[in-house]
Amino acid sequence: MDKKSEIPLCEVCQQPANQTCGGCKLVYYCSKGHQKLGWREGHKFKCCAFKIQYSDTLGRHMIATRDIKQGEMILKEKPAVLGPKISCTPQCLSCGMKLEPSKVGDKYEFYHCSSCNWPMCGPQCEKADVHKAECKIMTDRKYKCTIKYQGPDKNEAAYCVIAPVRILLMKESCPLQFENIINLESHLEDRINSPLYTILKANLVTFVTQVLGLAFDEETIMKVAAILDTNAFEVRSPDHLKKLRAIYVTASMMDHSCKPNTRHIFLGDDYIVSFIATVPIAKGELITTTYTQSLWGTLDRRRQLKQSKWFDCECDRCKDPTEFGTYLGSIYCSLCNGPGSITTGSMLVSSDPLDENALWKCEKCEHFIQSRQMVWGNNALKQDLNNLNKNDPKEFENFIQKYSLTLHPNNHLVVQAKLALIQVYGNYKGYSLAELSDHLLKRKIDLCHEMLELADNLEPGWSTFRGKLLLDLQAAMAMQTKREFETEKLTKAGARDQLMECMTLLQEAVNILRVEPHMRTELEAKVKELSSQLDITIDEADCISVD
Repeated sequence: MDKKSEIPLCEVCQQPANQTCGGCKLVYYCSKGHQKLGWREGHKFKCCAFKIQYSDTLGRHMIATRDIKQGEMILKEKPAVLGPKISCTPQCLSCGMKLEPSKVGDKYEFYHCSSCNWPMCGPQCEKADVHKAECKIMTDRKYKCTIKYQGPDKNEAAYCVIAPVRILLMKESCPLQFENIINLESHLEDRINSPLYTILKANLVTFVTQVLGLAFDEETIMKVAAILDTNAFEVRSPDHLKKLRAIYVTASMMDHSCKPNTRHIFLGDDYIVSFIATVPIAKGELITTTYTQSLWGTLDRRRQLKQSKWFDCECDRCKDPTEFGTYLGSIYCSLCNGPGSITTGSMLVSSDPLDENALWKCEKCEHFIQSRQMVWGNNALKQDLNNLNKNDPKEFENFIQKYSLTLHPNNHLVVQAKLALIQVYGNYKGYSLAELSDHLLKRKIDLCHEMLELADNLEPGWSTFRGKLLLDLQAAMAMQTKREFETEKLTKAGARDQLMECMTLLQEAVNILRVEPHMRTELEAKVKELSSQLDITIDEADCISVD
């Protein structure tokens, strides 16, 4: 823009312009023809709704350069590198599929690459481009992988070398991408003396330098491993049969928050990552993602972030002892809520959430406990929860009841039990919506409402968590309406009103989840199911589109 006149000028011809780029809103054009020309000449590589900045406190971070709408796709990016986790069950080095052995005689065996002997899906995968460079160098060095089938859940540590080797090989095959990756944060100086890195150094450095004969020094090799641990996203296919890790260079600049304003999904077999605004983001605001589990308490989230990403989170949620009033990590005060006590509902909260060793104090009385007591208690109850039969809702209901005088209703362990119940009720054999009693149907609906309220506080806006809860809720409410209509508890008009409420919930769920390719079939089925749930003609159902 001409600073003297402040009249927008066309990016192509520098003449007065009144059309702005619909993506970044920063560039102007005098006509659609020049907009297309400008796009072809290079604007498509620069057009985005964000910019990368640097500060001493945040390091490199992403800022919105314009107002971003809820549901808008902010960034799509191909992985710079994709590979197995440090330790995993045997998987194909090309497609990432969890491998299933075939019976050969009286033994079970994987298919192995005919050159390097790594387990693969088959001949097609062993010839894939992603495997060629590593396979060639291993073959040239006469290295043969020794992984064999040893049971369905046997993890193999040998996979720790694959992703680092793929990055190191880029120095020759794709030097620009190698530089982009090597310039990312590593925290190597903090990690290098940890027990994990002591083992990793012995295995990885030996493999790279002696087995493969690559001319890299120890520091570079370990830095690459640390860059992966600091920046990699966990990538999962919708069916959870593929579990990988990937580095996305631009996405790595996005700051972390335990209450993020974006969510991300993975598109296609190439695992292109797409970041979507879950709430409106104003120009100048930080664009954030999360590297942890939103439904964990602060103690667990901060510990996991420190161990995996090597930073101490100090976001607004982590600084709030009540976690925005949800009390996700809290327990009841045993004095205030004990037998014969007058006060009830008093909670123990951390006296300093940013210090994992801080005392946990009652909000009303002087009672406190040591942080280690909270950790021990959490670990014991986690074990109790993990031992439950995942297909038996009675065990989860008993868990909730058993600890109802100890754990806040929003405590993260109770929340896990409630989410398990939402999944079982209406979806598992013997507990389909049609089979649920009226009591259990109402229980599912109440649980969905509870979790939606929690989502509003911890994952506000169009989160995947909210979208899937809405799908469960509308289906249960539609079934409840059907029963009430058939037993004449509802008139036709009343049933219509309730069904329209279900449609409103379904429309929001569709708005949230329509961008996820694997959800399309389910969403279409839900729309059809809802429109035919009752013997009432509802034309409005036809207006819900998943396109």
